[in-house]
Amino acid sequence: MDDTGLFPQLAGTLKGGVLLALLLHALALVPQWRARYFNPRFLNLTLTGLLLGVVHGCVIALAQRELAAGAGADVAVAWALAVAGTLNVAIAVQNLLAVHALVHLHRPSAIAAQRLRGAVTPMAWVSAGLAVVAYFAL
Repeated sequence: MDDTGLFPQLAGTLKGGVLLALLLHALALVPQWRARYFNPRFLNLTLTGLLLGVVHGCVIALAQRELAAGAGADVAVAWALAVAGTLNVAIAVQNLLAVHALVHLHRPSAIAAQRLRGAVTPMAWVSAGLAVVAYFAL
């Protein structure tokens, strides 16, 4: 594979970001499972984040295959997937903080999660939209 474009240079980092997001979303399930109580809002957010992570991973794999030939859209695809992955990690961190605050009654986590709460839904939509943009840019 030709490593002259931006996307081939960032492919490993993008994969790592997707794995980090998937891991953080999965970790948000552990405290709820231990407490034997699943909050529907947190569970919905976790499943949405896991789905977004899988979609991002699929688009990255497709982009690696398509951009190996040296297509010119690698900069747009790389930036779209980088921002989408970063937003998914931010969603995962907020969800993990909220779950930790709920299960362990941890006030600092609750304050941090509450400050990020209003941005979660727009971040999820933008992340999904950027994955679609990256797909169609291929």
